[in-house]
Amino acid sequence: MPYRTITAENAAAALGAAVACARDLADGGAVPAVLVPSLPAVARLRRALADGGGALGVRAATFSSWIADRWELFGDGRRLVSAAERTLLVRRAIGEAAEGGAASDGALADAGAYAAGRGISPAALEATPGTVDLVAGLAREALPWLVEAGPSDGASLSDGERAVVAALARYAAGLRAAGLCEFSEVVRALSETLPASPVVTLGFDEPGCALGRMLDALSERADVVRVDDACCAPDGAPGRNGELQSLLGRLFAPVDGAAVEPTGVVRFLLPAGRYAAPALVARTLADAVLAERAAARREGRAPLCVCAACREPAALFAETADFLARRGVDAAVSARMPFAQTGFGRAFLALAEFAWGSGPCAAKAADFVLSPFSGVPQRAAWALDAAWRGDRTAGRARIEADLRAASEVLDAALPALGRDDADAALAVLEERLRRMGGLDEAYRAEQLAAIACARRFAAACARAGEPLAGVLELLARQPVSSGAREGAVEGAAPDAPREPSVLFMGLADAAERPPCSCAVLVLCDLEASSYPVRPAEDAATLILEKRGLAACGDALATSRRRFFRALSCARDAVVCERVLSTVDADEAYPAVMYEELIDCYRPDPTRTDDLDRATGLPQVLVPFAERAGEDALHANLAPGDDASDAEAWEVPASGDVSPAARGRVVLPRTGGPAPCGRPAAPVLSPSAIESYLECPCKWFSLRRLRLSAPDAGFGPLEMGSFSHGVLKSFYEHFIETGNAKVAPGNLEEARALMRETFARHLAFQPELKRKANPLLPLTAFERAEAHGLERRLVSYLDREAALLPGFSPAFFELDFGTREPFAYGGFELRGSVDRIDVNGRGQAVVIDYKGSLSPDYALSSASPAATAGGAMLPHKVQALVYAQAARRLLGLEVVGALYVSYGRDGRVAGAFDRTALGAADVPGIDAGACGVPGPAAEAVGAGSFAELADKVEEGISQAARSMAAGHVSPDPRGADPCGFCPVLACERRR
Repeated sequence: MPYRTITAENAAAALGAAVACARDLADGGAVPAVLVPSLPAVARLRRALADGGGALGVRAATFSSWIADRWELFGDGRRLVSAAERTLLVRRAIGEAAEGGAASDGALADAGAYAAGRGISPAALEATPGTVDLVAGLAREALPWLVEAGPSDGASLSDGERAVVAALARYAAGLRAAGLCEFSEVVRALSETLPASPVVTLGFDEPGCALGRMLDALSERADVVRVDDACCAPDGAPGRNGELQSLLGRLFAPVDGAAVEPTGVVRFLLPAGRYAAPALVARTLADAVLAERAAARREGRAPLCVCAACREPAALFAETADFLARRGVDAAVSARMPFAQTGFGRAFLALAEFAWGSGPCAAKAADFVLSPFSGVPQRAAWALDAAWRGDRTAGRARIEADLRAASEVLDAALPALGRDDADAALAVLEERLRRMGGLDEAYRAEQLAAIACARRFAAACARAGEPLAGVLELLARQPVSSGAREGAVEGAAPDAPREPSVLFMGLADAAERPPCSCAVLVLCDLEASSYPVRPAEDAATLILEKRGLAACGDALATSRRRFFRALSCARDAVVCERVLSTVDADEAYPAVMYEELIDCYRPDPTRTDDLDRATGLPQVLVPFAERAGEDALHANLAPGDDASDAEAWEVPASGDVSPAARGRVVLPRTGGPAPCGRPAAPVLSPSAIESYLECPCKWFSLRRLRLSAPDAGFGPLEMGSFSHGVLKSFYEHFIETGNAKVAPGNLEEARALMRETFARHLAFQPELKRKANPLLPLTAFERAEAHGLERRLVSYLDREAALLPGFSPAFFELDFGTREPFAYGGFELRGSVDRIDVNGRGQAVVIDYKGSLSPDYALSSASPAATAGGAMLPHKVQALVYAQAARRLLGLEVVGALYVSYGRDGRVAGAFDRTALGAADVPGIDAGACGVPGPAAEAVGAGSFAELADKVEEGISQAARSMAAGHVSPDPRGADPCGFCPVLACERRR
């Protein structure tokens, strides 16, 4: 029987040819089927058949639905595999090959033999989502022809490509074992068994392997007619503007010198960058709708819609819908998105990963509990999140108990997931969604569609024998139909369109619309990055090409056909939008189709002297172009708002507080007012003072605004608090055994006690409150870190034995300012001294433990502090503040304020009195940088250690007054003042 091909000039002519062929075949007594690629094409075909008086017996269907229907009638009883089942079974086939598992039945054993016979490594493929998609696509299109090819057919395949074919063989065996069949297998079977009835195909520009093989086989016993659309001439649709008709006639045609005459029907929007585009497009859409409504009223007809074709329809809708609604223009968008990008999808995946996952689970639980589907009030949800993040011991059992106590929804959903009953859990969550009030109906519909998608996938998992818990990454990729509408049509004027006034869609969807079906077409994102023209040469196409099952498609021809058909749907005008610059301020290159369109207006496209340099357009089109810059921030971000209502102000520097607001910078104070009704004095800590001197903005952010993360950690803070506690406890017990201090003679005893003390303290860390910064090693790495800290503390004892001979530890964690106020520099001071060593002459040395030391800890690091009135102060002042406290509280002569590192560096820094101590008394210290008297002390203006402590107090007093006055502008001092600062946008960050 003949296999005829009819090539029409345009889509309308192709449709007419297909209808005519179908009618001729039907008139001859046959029952033809007309196959098209999409449901919108089916609807157009049925309307065309009906408009011509109908064609009795003509079946209009998509290729997929026709095959499914024929299989129901002429199949062998096996069921067609669904898309979800295909994905699951392909993943299993790849995974079994990677694991090298032996097959249990004969079919699977044959699949293993297939791979072994071709020398394919079992681990040649990994079941990544991309690989699963590739193999699944090949299976649907060409499974039987790929699997049943002879050994010589695979000679040109690479090892990876042969591994793909082997995975397909294993998948085919799995289908047979499950009583299922693949689409391409059905096509092959029907090609041999279908009754001889004619088939007409329409709109398949590049028939795939399955359709091509089917048509070749059917043409041997029935009439087969393929109708193609060449997209080379405009249709004769009445009402299309003359310039658009001329443009369609010239587009992609050989240059003959007759350029299209511009009249303004084709216009151009040229925003300088991405941020200027939405406002420009929104105004254009609103103006087009209002103009079309006015024209429709004059002509007594219903207005047509305006279409916006873009790369990401949902994103453009979100950016423009509010403005359109304020102009009285309703708009709608319909799109498909992955399950994981829906609100419900994100929440359910988090809940499922919490219920079925391993390892840390608090973050996943928080992601779900903070969603609207949890049934937990927002305040309670944030409290749970903070509690879990602040407690590293919070395990799965405790978190689950918290969740079930907080929400009836979770009290029902979590047990269902615990018994792997995803459908029951989804039913609970769906009921919650349906009961939720105050939701936008489009949002509710999208989430319900996501729930339906999850239920279908869970059912497919059950049929395929795959637990949903193991394939969540595949569920995340399942497509969900979503849509939104802004601006209700109800109550609109009688001349309101029956469909939304503005439809947002992809370019391919615009190409599916009938000719002249919209008043204005706005083509957005016409840059090369959005619409690249490159052949689809992936592993799948290469395998098909090597096996002779398909040829690589013509990417340029495909892009041209899509663009031509999209232009054909416009009746009155076309607007082309493209940005001139990328987000990196580089030139944005136009799409090929855009350049071919503007070339239609040029008599000689090879010339360049007729182009405008600023826009890239021919000079004749420049009057019809509108540009917009990104500098008009208000107009771009809030299009349509009254600019007179906008307020503008200079952006203040980070941390800059106006004089009027400085009084709101509140400092900690004592519980009640001071005598005589005066305000209570501020209560500060040495660490707060040091932080303020390091940078006022950092102090304000961390200590007053408390911008640090709420998470309990395992880092320097926790290790420091733990080490301080261990060192204090160690010396207290060491002294109880009769030892005054660590010395060479008792070093072994000290090491044993240190290890015992470390183990004892580590054991009770889980019992500590969050404010105590417990050290909780939970992972193997953290346990290794804790063991390393133990070794460092034990090694520190060697240095401790040589430190301050003649002195003995006398005070540990000496508290001041808590029970009785302690005045310092005009304010109250509160804190505790790590350790104070005393000798027999009444001299004392203050010791502040540190995990490591930087040059900032030396006295010589002093620099002017603007917040202290320009006074020279050391970058680290805590030890000197403690020295002053020890002088006043204990009446001792303090001769040293030392920072002692128990870490690997083994350094000592700070300040010491050279008249009482020598460098040999403090091993590891730089006497020139820390000795008093000396150059370092002279820079501060001190001739003795006592004078140094007084000078530091005077400078700190000035800084405290600045702090109380609300001066918190950035003023970083020291080697690394910006470390751990949360103000990342600070102008003075370094």
